[in-house]
Amino acid sequence: CMILYMAIGRFFSVRQSSCLNNQYSFYTTAMTSLLVPPASVRGMTYLDRDAFATVVTVSTLKLHDIAISKNIHVLKKYLLKMCNFKSVQKMNDGAIVYLNPDIVKKFEDITETDRKVLVDQYEYFSTMNITIKYDNYRRDTILKSILPKDIEVPTAYSLVGHIVQLNLRDIHLPYKFIIGQVFLDKTASARTVVNKINTIDTSFRYFAMEILAGERNTITVAKEHGCTYQFDFAQVYWNPRLSTEHVRMITFMTQGDVLYDVFAGVGPFAIPAARKKIHVFANDLNPESYKWLKKNATVNRLKDNFKTFNMDGRDFLRKVVRDDILARRAQDLPGSEHIIMNLPASAIEFLDILPNWFTQEELKKVCLKSPIFHIYCFVKANKGDDVCMLGKLLIEQKLGYTLSTDSIVNIHDIRDVSPNKQMVRVSFLLKLETVKDEEPAMKKLKISNTKKMEKNKRIHKNKNVFKVATARSIKLKAKAQKIITNLKKFDLKGNKISKKNKTINMDQLLRKLDKDFQVSNSKVKLDTKQTHKKAIQTNKEISVSKVTPAQTDVTASMMEQIQL
Repeated sequence: CMILYMAIGRFFSVRQSSCLNNQYSFYTTAMTSLLVPPASVRGMTYLDRDAFATVVTVSTLKLHDIAISKNIHVLKKYLLKMCNFKSVQKMNDGAIVYLNPDIVKKFEDITETDRKVLVDQYEYFSTMNITIKYDNYRRDTILKSILPKDIEVPTAYSLVGHIVQLNLRDIHLPYKFIIGQVFLDKTASARTVVNKINTIDTSFRYFAMEILAGERNTITVAKEHGCTYQFDFAQVYWNPRLSTEHVRMITFMTQGDVLYDVFAGVGPFAIPAARKKIHVFANDLNPESYKWLKKNATVNRLKDNFKTFNMDGRDFLRKVVRDDILARRAQDLPGSEHIIMNLPASAIEFLDILPNWFTQEELKKVCLKSPIFHIYCFVKANKGDDVCMLGKLLIEQKLGYTLSTDSIVNIHDIRDVSPNKQMVRVSFLLKLETVKDEEPAMKKLKISNTKKMEKNKRIHKNKNVFKVATARSIKLKAKAQKIITNLKKFDLKGNKISKKNKTINMDQLLRKLDKDFQVSNSKVKLDTKQTHKKAIQTNKEISVSKVTPAQTDVTASMMEQIQL
């Protein structure tokens, strides 16, 4: 019993200790850190770096000289880690180790196991006051202390050469300049910070931007996978998040292949391909992109296998690409043709050139070795949707044809653009069945004109053929004759009758016409059956009526207008 009692007591003692430790851990986590800027910086819109200075009491441990390298791994988890601050500072006879005040306030806060290791390795444990400044804080810590508590700290950015590109939300805009300054201070090699404005130039794809901090210089140099690119970031399109895709695309090509880059930009697809001994035809409509594309060809020491063009995408496809593919087929040259269309917002719209791109005879030769299209597009997708399948359906909808399994080369989900929006690449072969079976535009026009002429010929030939009389047409003919006779009584052009008498006469005649029309209608309704029988008999006797459908329709229309 005594043993059982002691065991139960020990169990509850351990449980109580565990609960106390968990409770202490909770409060330690929840309590305010000592390593944060003062509360006075909250809401700051103009950066005052001196306002971040604060004095903090920290624990220190003086180690013997011989014990530094031997015991530093034990103390690693307790160190005071801050920007521009050395947590282990060497002295002539040893080193001072600065410990994190949120973790260690007294020597017993170090675990018993670690304390045993440190026995006889340290000279003393003490505390001292240090001043933490703006330079010691991390970027996210500074922004979190400045922005209102209900505003999320912006963390995402792109580094393009010396330029930091931000994409701030509306809630950040009142603090955009101080955010820009903090990013400038806390991002290595940054000299300019810009914010992307949502409006994008629809013609040349580059987005409007606002300089938030640093130099007003947007001409930069970016390096990617061994290639160097120079450009004006404010005037061209460049997306560092596509770096992996630029390399991936080159894996589809081998030496001797041809790349037609329809929307080349400054060359992130074209230049690596040319360095791989692939023949490149690079095009961009933006004159600024075209200028830097040629510049980058020189910077990367490209030779005769790299040609540049400044054309509309459709014209480039219809002329340059078409002519070169036909020339290659005529010479029976080896290698594959790759057509890259990296314009996700509207690349699929350029597929409308396919139906009349080649004649049927040319297409048969071209498809002996099918060119490969690499089309980039944006897909709207919900969570769980197959974005690759949606990308394929988007292409098929534009083509008006279902892509067969053997025509699909690759479909790849590139990246998240925004919630429910993905960027997808669909790579497929140009095959005979991919293009609608349509004749060239000139031939279609000739066929259309021929059909139109034949139709007019038939109309001219049959214009004197009359419709066989029916009961309705006979009745309408009689009505029309009577009304025409009465209409002749109107002397609208006569000058002998005064205006007053003319008005009276017209009223009388119109009343008479209306009365005749009403009587005629009532008779038609009452004698419908009899009229129908007589009409059948009349049709046998009369072979051709002298009243054309046009006459009866005009007469009926006149009667309706007179009645009104």
